[in-house]
Amino acid sequence: MAAAESGSLHTGPGGAVFWVLAVERYLLGEPGSSRYDLTLCREGNGERAPLKCLLSPQLNRLVQRNLLRSGCQLRASRFLVLTDGLRVLERTEVLRGAAPPPACVAVLPVPRPLLCCTKYYLPLWEESDYYGEEWIGQTCSQELVNLEGLRIITLKELENTWRGRLKLAPLLVRIMYKSRLRHYGRAGKNVDWPYQAYFEVGDCSGMMSVVLWNSLCPRFFRRLEVGTVIVIQQYVVKDAFRMRTHPVSYYPNLKIYKEQDISLNPWKPAAAIKIIPPKQVQPEWRLPDIKYRFITRNLLDTVPDTYVCDVIGLVTFVGRCERIRKKEDGDDFWVRRFVEMVDETSAKPFILELYCTSQPEIYNQLHPVTFLVCTQMRVVRNKFHNGCSIAYLTSSSETQIYTTGYHKGRPYTTDTRVKRFIQWAKAQHERDFQKISVVGGYYSFPPLPSSFKAYSQNMKEVTLTSLQEFKEKVESLHYREHKHIVIQGIITAVKYTMHTTSIGYLIDKKPIQPVQTEKADNELDRYSSNEYKAKVTNNQSSRQDYLHNFSKTFQSFGQILEPEEEVMCLARDHYNLRSRKYEPIQTSTMKTSAPDLDPSLLPDSEETEDEYFTADEDIYEMDGVAKPKPLHCSWESSKWSETKSHVKEFLSFGHLLPESYPQKFEYAKKEAIMSQHNLHPSRYDSYLLDSSNNARDVASAWSDGYYTLTIVDLNQEIAMDVVFVPLTTDKIFITSANDTTFISILSGGCTSETSILNDIIMATVSELNGKHFLCTLDLYHHGNDQTEVILSRAYEKS
Repeated sequence: MAAAESGSLHTGPGGAVFWVLAVERYLLGEPGSSRYDLTLCREGNGERAPLKCLLSPQLNRLVQRNLLRSGCQLRASRFLVLTDGLRVLERTEVLRGAAPPPACVAVLPVPRPLLCCTKYYLPLWEESDYYGEEWIGQTCSQELVNLEGLRIITLKELENTWRGRLKLAPLLVRIMYKSRLRHYGRAGKNVDWPYQAYFEVGDCSGMMSVVLWNSLCPRFFRRLEVGTVIVIQQYVVKDAFRMRTHPVSYYPNLKIYKEQDISLNPWKPAAAIKIIPPKQVQPEWRLPDIKYRFITRNLLDTVPDTYVCDVIGLVTFVGRCERIRKKEDGDDFWVRRFVEMVDETSAKPFILELYCTSQPEIYNQLHPVTFLVCTQMRVVRNKFHNGCSIAYLTSSSETQIYTTGYHKGRPYTTDTRVKRFIQWAKAQHERDFQKISVVGGYYSFPPLPSSFKAYSQNMKEVTLTSLQEFKEKVESLHYREHKHIVIQGIITAVKYTMHTTSIGYLIDKKPIQPVQTEKADNELDRYSSNEYKAKVTNNQSSRQDYLHNFSKTFQSFGQILEPEEEVMCLARDHYNLRSRKYEPIQTSTMKTSAPDLDPSLLPDSEETEDEYFTADEDIYEMDGVAKPKPLHCSWESSKWSETKSHVKEFLSFGHLLPESYPQKFEYAKKEAIMSQHNLHPSRYDSYLLDSSNNARDVASAWSDGYYTLTIVDLNQEIAMDVVFVPLTTDKIFITSANDTTFISILSGGCTSETSILNDIIMATVSELNGKHFLCTLDLYHHGNDQTEVILSRAYEKS
């Protein structure tokens, strides 16, 4: 603490009730030790002035599990008062109360930590993003820059002459690549703004790294975008830092100077950075143009592992945010989410694993029915079944993402591939596209192999967790943390719960619209402009006007079916899982060829003779089709009754939580739906948090059943119920034997038809009797002490 204790303040027998307006984090003391400041508003007696206090470290767990959060109520029974007047909340109870009144949140204190050791707050749940007003208030100046009298040198000249010089000549460069923000603040480092960001800059002679340091990051990080032209003065050149990632260059003829870094510091010397308005940039400066390497979905399966590329598509699915620990015993997290999007070349979607890109205003607004561009994405090939592999894309440190509303002025808007995509998107029908748009829910990816041998070969080390250790791991989970563990046990009981069944019928067979190329600058933003968004928000009649205009962009959306001999269309299971209305009944052949990896050699036009299908959403209104009834099936092993008497503890995770179901996307409730699947905000946002009730009325996008499995450890002392969902996006391969035994389903070696054949599957459950299994489990903490435990695979132990 910064000051000694002065005394304690008790608030009375019942304690005082406060609303929590903000929970803000910073580092203090040992590495990884977070401290939290609370902004509170007193209930009753007309008191409305916010009170800031420290949270005792003993209560950190309440924040880490998102029990004590912005927007909640708490009863404070004891404060510790320090000599400088600061209060430390030492004893409290979190309540379930109403939202704070508007008068409380009208004016919040300036977001500065109470302890003067630091001048900034960190994002509440990770450290890759920025947080605070210092970052948000910066805007790019459009004033002309006076370049008269400046003796500009090239990067090549700098590389040859920088050693031994105290003052270096100005540089005129274009930003070619941009990395995410890095926070390096630790105990003992007395730096006001311990941030760092890398930029790759280029001119006619080559490309070199620029490092933005400390307080220059909140001033310039958001303003320096890919394509921006800048003049740099009063900089320092140093030997390059070796232990860092670099973007994959799309410029084979542009020399890269990797031995030096250009350092821009806030002092000694204070760097001068001037942003050149686009209208002032001259061709005679010979600055390199920004290039892209866009690939289409039908070419993704042909490019090699680790290939770096750019993609554009229409988003169909946005997953919930997941936090992954950077180290097993640490409290630092990565944040990621899975996204699916489609383009005109395939029914199979791009699957994107997106980590935070230091663009929170875009990352948190990701939603279906939007155009998404991702740059510097890396291809990952995951071995799955019988030697087959599935390709998906993961983000890198240099990935930048852009959605509808952020495309204007970006260099890629003139790219030929982007123009082709826009013309296709304009021909699609918004209503049909929105039918298959889904948000959140359990999403197991990448898929695990169907044999433990293949699984163990892909893993660096397989560590078995006992059920006693499993209990401890569940209790140690933080909010939205995802963890993957392996346990060993005997499956002694199985219960199947089927909510509904829905068998789709495909009608309205039409040919796909051919792709045409025409001028489409800034078309990416036009169909979801702010004026249309305002119409949707203000009133329903305006929403109809918006949809009428927007539907012109999405006429005749369909699914292009691509059969492969061993690989089943991923979109088929994607749609089966969420709506059960997209059962392909026939396919046609699409010809594909391996691309030349030089993006300049990609064809200018892509046409297909494939046909597509749409589904009848009013299937149950058809004559003779009755709505299904719930179905329950169960099985117990012959020794389960006897084993129960030995079990000392039972862990119950056998119900699929409401938060685990994916939701259908409704554009009118976009903000409310996405707030449920984003991370809880540090500061109370009355609109987002109050609108969460509206999201509860959104229909589930998944109607199939699930299995509840009872697993007993080998010592027969601990038993546990877990959920098993047989139909997820990993069912994309067809086995030659079409094995529908329950053991085969548990290991992932079955087809997507398993829900229809449940009576046949349950007839084989008795084969589990007495066998030992290695079970891979997905753990996910939703907050509010709600933990999801779902079985991903169960491998029979030989």
